[in-house]
Amino acid sequence: MTKKSKRPSPPAVAQIKSSVQLIKSEVTTEEMNSAQPEEQSVDKSLEVFLWLMAYSVLMFTLPFLGFYGVRTWLDESFPELSTFQVNCYSVLTAVLVVNAIVAMYVLKAVREKDPPALASEDQEDKKEQ
Repeated sequence: MTKKSKRPSPPAVAQIKSSVQLIKSEVTTEEMNSAQPEEQSVDKSLEVFLWLMAYSVLMFTLPFLGFYGVRTWLDESFPELSTFQVNCYSVLTAVLVVNAIVAMYVLKAVREKDPPALASEDQEDKKEQ
């Protein structure tokens, strides 16, 4: 009586191992793809919020500095100017500073790259085609 071993032949074992590795790689790829957009959107939204705060601080402080800086400079350098003229030039400076900051913010937003498409959107696009 001979006992037959129920072990699969070596080529079958290699084929099973490669199939298992392929399945594992697909699972890890799907896990990475599903986790990546969440992390990416959180990081991107934090970055956008921080830039908004930075520009907000600039928009609050720089016009005051421009107004009082120009006012002091005009009072010291041109004493013949009336108070109304000094205030007009100072206000004009503050308005120009605010407009420059807004223009810089808009320019930054325009130059910003679009985020990569999410994996779920790619799959939906493929299904529609």
